[in-house]
Amino acid sequence: MIVTLGFIVILFFSCKDKSTNPATQSSISFSSQYSRCLSHGLSKSSGIDSVFTYSFTQNLIIDFSVFANCCPDSNRFNITNIIGTDTLIISVADTARSQCNCICLYMIYVEFGNLSNDHYVVRCRIGNSQGYDDPIHLVNVYRK
Repeated sequence: MIVTLGFIVILFFSCKDKSTNPATQSSISFSSQYSRCLSHGLSKSSGIDSVFTYSFTQNLIIDFSVFANCCPDSNRFNITNIIGTDTLIISVADTARSQCNCICLYMIYVEFGNLSNDHYVVRCRIGNSQGYDDPIHLVNVYRK
């Protein structure tokens, strides 16, 4: 009986010690940037294909194309993300959609660090105050 009680006390304190000192887990990092207009006067049905490329070793690095309004060429986009269990949603909001009447191709660069899984579904979308074109890219990415 005393041995059993002693064993329970040891288990209780060792469990408590583990729960109050959890292993440190790095939070997921995210950074983004975008290019200037790569080509003026395009339509969404132009001969230039949409682009999506990635590299996934320690960090996930993604480059993808979006079609958006031509001007202004700076402060164009607000880029955000939503991280799910197995899905990464990248939202690109066109902040000046109605300032010009022409379409440009832009490249978006994003980087995620400290992702725990080796596979994600990446969903890229572009939007404005009226909603999103969703998805503009829908790709499975795998860590190498």
